[in-house]
Amino acid sequence: MKPSLIAHLAAKYKGRHILRRALILACVVLPLTQMLPAQDSKTSKIPDGEAKFTPEQLEDYYLVYKNPDVRYLRTLFDAYLNKTGGAEEERQVLDKWNKEYFRSKFVVLSRDKNTFGGTFITVLFQDRPDKVFVAWVYPEGSNQQLTLRALHVADFSDEDIKRIKVRYKRLIEDKTHAM
Repeated sequence: MKPSLIAHLAAKYKGRHILRRALILACVVLPLTQMLPAQDSKTSKIPDGEAKFTPEQLEDYYLVYKNPDVRYLRTLFDAYLNKTGGAEEERQVLDKWNKEYFRSKFVVLSRDKNTFGGTFITVLFQDRPDKVFVAWVYPEGSNQQLTLRALHVADFSDEDIKRIKVRYKRLIEDKTHAM
């Protein structure tokens, strides 16, 4: 009887071992396989593929660089790098970021009026396209002197930024029109 008892116990042990592995599989691996496809198909605010622009659309877009508030940003970044200008508050805003951003030309992705005055200008730096920034440029005082009130990282995911670099590649690589 001993051999059959040992065989019976071995079979029982083997069954428990298989059951234990099946439970581990069900509790750990299956939930992960349900989560991973959702992570792979991240939604993005930016459409896929490179945007195609007509010559007329590009000419209209290039006009954004003639706006005084956009030009002010370039002037301020250069003055900040040369330590020759900008108000103390503006320097404090810029001090939060790596100076390499400001050494680069930037591309304007959007320019929108702020409800509380001034303009929000969304920019991407050509040589450091890892972040998209939103600058709030505001006309101060009776003489409407432009000032930089804020510079923050825009709410774009890594996937969004990856798509921006593809979608607006032509604009990002354009050293002639960028500011």
